Amino acid sequence: MLDYCERLRDHDGRNGAYRMAPRARCDLYSSCDIAILRTIIGEDLAAILGDSERGEWCGHINSFIKHDFERPDNGGYCDTMGHSQLHANGMVIGALGVLGGKQAQPVKLYEPFDTLEKVGRWLESLDWSRAWQTSHLFWGGVHCFSFSARASAAWLDAVFAWLDANLDFQTGWWRTGVVFEDRHQGLGGAAHLLPLYEHHGRRFPLPERVIDSVLALQLPRGSWLEPRNASEHVHVMHYIELDALYALVLMRRLSPGYRTGDIDAAARRYGRLVRDYYARHAHELYTLHPHMVLAAAGAFGGLQQLLPDEFVDDVRWTDIFSDPRFYRTRAVERL
Repeated sequence: MLDYCERLRDHDGRNGAYRMAPRARCDLYSSCDIAILRTIIGEDLAAILGDSERGEWCGHINSFIKHDFERPDNGGYCDTMGHSQLHANGMVIGALGVLGGKQAQPVKLYEPFDTLEKVGRWLESLDWSRAWQTSHLFWGGVHCFSFSARASAAWLDAVFAWLDANLDFQTGWWRTGVVFEDRHQGLGGAAHLLPLYEHHGRRFPLPERVIDSVLALQLPRGSWLEPRNASEHVHVMHYIELDALYALVLMRRLSPGYRTGDIDAAARRYGRLVRDYYARHAHELYTLHPHMVLAAAGAFGGLQQLLPDEFVDDVRWTDIFSDPRFYRTRAVERL
């Protein structure tokens, strides 16, 4: 993975300028992805890079700040690979947090939900039938704002009250009473909401139901994403797999002893698929955009946490959801 990162670095540009493929243009997500990826697999960028190198990397990320002609800036970033500005906000906070940088401007993207009076209405307004995509707004918005100096304890209590009230007690997914667009929406949505409970030390009420739901979604070959095309059939380390592993790691900790044999069997089934995939298709993996390789790094991290005797390294790998180093909003924000 480190060789892959090095191949994508712009050797003639600023430190931290990365691209999706050799000779392609440098882009925002590649630079954020690789900062986060290198941290997941055990590098401490603050220790191994000098101040000037980290400063250049942060400057490159902040060069993608979004400007609208004759409109006030909102602190958002452009070049988002089709993701929302709030998702990009989360990626930038994660990268700048491990690099020791600051966002370019105060973020006004939080304004629709940044008060006790507004947050419930905003959550109600989201399209929960597409919970996977919708939860990106929560992750880069509500979750990141919860670590801002501007977020009050009462505001956070209101968010948890809404989440608890709208949790489906049959599945452990959000939102109760909603018909999902497809089989992936519940898991993909929950993975972006559960870190709020984990990082704020709040009790999540339904760990057993989440375990049941994740295990029920696993496909016979061991993965969780139902392939739509040939490339998805080959590539088995998508974000939905990372979502499933994260949920199993967290819920096993919250409900020790519940279906531990089934969790181990599910992890081993997926682990066998990953080992075969990596042996056969590592080259294809490393032709993908760093945002996809970031998912693979996190999936390896989840497997190491579930099967430490099978996925072994001299450092502990993490993932984008469980690692608090990627949510240092207070440290990187400009007020």
